[in-house]
Amino acid sequence: MKARITWKKTYTFVLAAALLTLTACSGSNDTANSTGSASPSVSSKKVINVGVTYSPNALNPLSPVGQVSSYVSGLMFLPLVELDEDLKFKPMLADSIETADNSTFTIKLNSNAKWTDGTPVTADDVIYTLKLMSNVKVASGFAYLFGILEGLDDSGYLPEGTADISGVKKIDEHTVEMKTKAPTTLNIFQDTVGRYLLTVPQAALKDIAPEDINKSDFMQKPTLTNGPFKLVSYDRDHYVQMEANKDFFKGAPKLEQLNFKVLQGTTISAQLQSGEIDMNIPSFGVIPISDYEKIKGLDSLTTNDGPPIATQFMYINEKTVPDAKQRQAISYAINREMIVDKLLKGSGEIVDGFLSSYSPYQDANVKPVGYDPEKAKSLLQESGWDAGKTINLSVLSGDSTLEQAANIMAENLKAVGVKAQIQMFDLGTLIDKLVKMEYDLGILTVSLSPVNPLPDIAYFLNEGNPNGYKNAEIETLLAALQSETDETKIKENYSKLQQIVAQDVPMPSIYATKALGAINNKVIGAKPKDFGMFINVSEWDVK
Repeated sequence: MKARITWKKTYTFVLAAALLTLTACSGSNDTANSTGSASPSVSSKKVINVGVTYSPNALNPLSPVGQVSSYVSGLMFLPLVELDEDLKFKPMLADSIETADNSTFTIKLNSNAKWTDGTPVTADDVIYTLKLMSNVKVASGFAYLFGILEGLDDSGYLPEGTADISGVKKIDEHTVEMKTKAPTTLNIFQDTVGRYLLTVPQAALKDIAPEDINKSDFMQKPTLTNGPFKLVSYDRDHYVQMEANKDFFKGAPKLEQLNFKVLQGTTISAQLQSGEIDMNIPSFGVIPISDYEKIKGLDSLTTNDGPPIATQFMYINEKTVPDAKQRQAISYAINREMIVDKLLKGSGEIVDGFLSSYSPYQDANVKPVGYDPEKAKSLLQESGWDAGKTINLSVLSGDSTLEQAANIMAENLKAVGVKAQIQMFDLGTLIDKLVKMEYDLGILTVSLSPVNPLPDIAYFLNEGNPNGYKNAEIETLLAALQSETDETKIKENYSKLQQIVAQDVPMPSIYATKALGAINNKVIGAKPKDFGMFINVSEWDVK
C-alpha cells in the first residue's frame, strides 16, 4: 500500500506541475521576458519562433519538468510513439508496437535511427534508458508510468539489489520485448511506455553513476541526440535555441533553426501580431481569452480552436459536505453556461463529470446538470444544510479567468444558501491542502489523458482520494478497468462509472477550456496543437 500511495502523490504533483502552464490566461509570469530582448539574434536563415508562457524548467529527457520541457526534450530524444490530435499513435523512434495477447508487447525500432555521431540507436539504448528511469537513484518523475511492467514495483522502480527488469528483454539490435504484470490495452501501453520513454545514448552515459546522472554535463547540454533538432543555447527563463540535425534519420529538417521564447500571455498576442513569434502552443503558449477576437481577426495569421482538454474541477471535502444531496445542490447552483458564454466567450464547453467531449469514453447520454438554483435550494433543505455555516473555496492564484469564475461560483452558492469564502493559494500550497484534505471546496485545473484517463480517475475515486469519497461499486468498476482489454467492455464500464458519479457528485467539473492556436501564414506544414504538434517538425518550412 505504501508504494501505491507514493505513486498517487507523485502523479498528482507531476500532473499539477505540467498543468501549471494552463493557468496562464492572466498573462502573469514572473520569469517571462515580456520584450523578447533576451532571445538570441537570428539572421535570414529559415527560422521559426514558438511562443510559450512558461519556462522549460529542465531539459533532462529522463525527467522533463513541465510540458514545455517535454516538448523540447522530445525534439532531441524521440519517444517511441507520439499521440496526435486525432488520438492515434504515430511512429517516432519505433516503427511499430504490437501485441498478440495484451501482455507481451514487441517494439520494433526504426532500423535507420542513429545518434548524431552516426552510430545506430539500438535496443540496448532503449533498455538502458528504461533501467535508468526505473532506478530510484535517478528518481525519474515518469517512473510511475512504467509500474505496469513485470519486474518493476507499482511506483515504477526496480526492487533494491535488482539490476535487470525481468519483463524486458532484447530480441535483436532493433527489437525489444516488454511484458506487463497484467493484461492491458495497446493504447495504454503506448500512452505510457510509448510516449514517455525518451531514449538516451548508453555510450555517452554508461560511465556516470546513476546518482550523478541528473547533474551531469550531458543533462545540462546534451551532446549526443537522435531527434530532428539539437540544442544550441538555453536560458531557462527566456528561450531555447535549437538547430537542425541535418543527419536526422527521417530526413533533414527544412528549417535551419527552431526557437522557443518564454513570454507573458499578453506578449504572446503582441508578438504574433508583430511577427516576432510565428506560432504558439495552444495550452502552453496561452493567448489570453480577452485577445482571442483580435488574434482571430488578423490577416497574417491562421487560428484554430483546440479541443476541450483542460478542465476546471471542484474538489469537495466530504468531511464538510457529506451528503450526496448537498453535493448535487452545489452542482445545480453553478451557472456553467454563464461562465462559458460570458467569461470564456464561448471558448470552452460545459462539463460536470471527469470526461469532456474530446474523450472517446464520454457517455453522451449522461448530460451535465443544468443551472437550477431552486432545485439546489430544495436539495439543501432536504439534506438539513446549515445555512449559517461558512465554508472556504480554495482557488489557484495567478489566473484571472479562474479567479473570475470562482467569484461567479461563490455568488451562485450564496444565492442558494451556501456561504463560500474564496481563499487564493499558490500551486504548491493548494496542492498540499488538497492532498491533506485541509479544505472545504477547491478549484484546480486538471487534464486527463483522453485515451487513458484511468490513472487519474482511479486517483480521484479510489481509497486515499483527496475528497474522502468511497463507493464500493466504483472501486469494483475501477478494478475491472485496470485489467480489461476489450474496448467495448471498457466503454461500458466507463459509462456505468459516469452514471454513478453523476448521482454521487464526488468531484464535479465546471467547464473545459478550448485554447486558441495561431500561426503565421508564412509557415508551411505546421499546426498549433497540444497533441502531436512536433510529429512532422522536420517537414516544416517558411515561405
